[in-house]
Amino acid sequence: MKSGIGKVLLLTGGDSAERDISLATAENIRAALLEMGIEHVTLHAEGDFIGGVIKENPDVVFIAMHGGSGENGCIQAVLEYAGITYTGSGVLASAVCMNKDVSKKIFEFHKIRTPSWQLIGSAAELKIGLPVVIKPVAGGSTIAVTIVREKSALQKAVSEALEASDDPDSAGRVMAEKYIPGREMTVGIIDGKALPLLEIISKTDFYDYKAKYEPGMSEHGEPRDIPEKLYKGMQEAAQKAFAAAGCRGVGRVDFRLNGNAYYILEINTIPGMTKTSLLPEAAGIAGIDFNTLITRILQSAKNKAKKK
Repeated sequence: MKSGIGKVLLLTGGDSAERDISLATAENIRAALLEMGIEHVTLHAEGDFIGGVIKENPDVVFIAMHGGSGENGCIQAVLEYAGITYTGSGVLASAVCMNKDVSKKIFEFHKIRTPSWQLIGSAAELKIGLPVVIKPVAGGSTIAVTIVREKSALQKAVSEALEASDDPDSAGRVMAEKYIPGREMTVGIIDGKALPLLEIISKTDFYDYKAKYEPGMSEHGEPRDIPEKLYKGMQEAAQKAFAAAGCRGVGRVDFRLNGNAYYILEINTIPGMTKTSLLPEAAGIAGIDFNTLITRILQSAKNKAKKK
């Protein structure tokens, strides 16, 4: 037992469209726990896995489940009810950030600029002009996200997003968000504090699933040509959004940058920890290696539990 963390249960898998990414994230975390000599066990979210969690009696559950019940507050609610400490944001913040419509309303309320949007069920309902980004109201890893520039492609994009949605409450509706040309930016957050800004340059049309997870399909790095005021403005906006949504632990806030105007897109409450993931890269720029990052996430969860 090291670092005062105790026994860790690494919870992964699940049945969301992001299952494969969850498994890759968990494998990287497991390797770090093994290297640091931290007692741990891996459990897949299948069958009566909650019974398995209770039987293992961990000091903290590390949630490595992207999308679906792992990220929308369901797993968090069950663990809360069972009195089990877990990593990341709580029930409400997880649900809010998973639902892009609700989270954007919070951004608007707090005067954090976000692209205009509407929820639609068919191409005929679109009122904001093209180009638009069609995406599931709840979902991640850019699955079923399409930039639509021609009206003829709209209905197909809507149908694909409807099929991929992880949120039964948004059944029959998808998000149509005004496309913002420019640069893709992201800001990692650890315990409410912003990490260095990262720019993503994709070799595909945009930062899609292939660009995110296939090595060599995108390049990331800290942008050096952004004025300090603009750079800090995005960091401050990320921190403000993270706090406004009630998030805790770690997260990642995504932006589009058009000239000197930045637009917040979403908050990821369980950022990827794969070999191509952005949060570990940003942490590394800040001098936080992967093992230290994992330790800080676990310690943050334990500190949260102590305050209850």
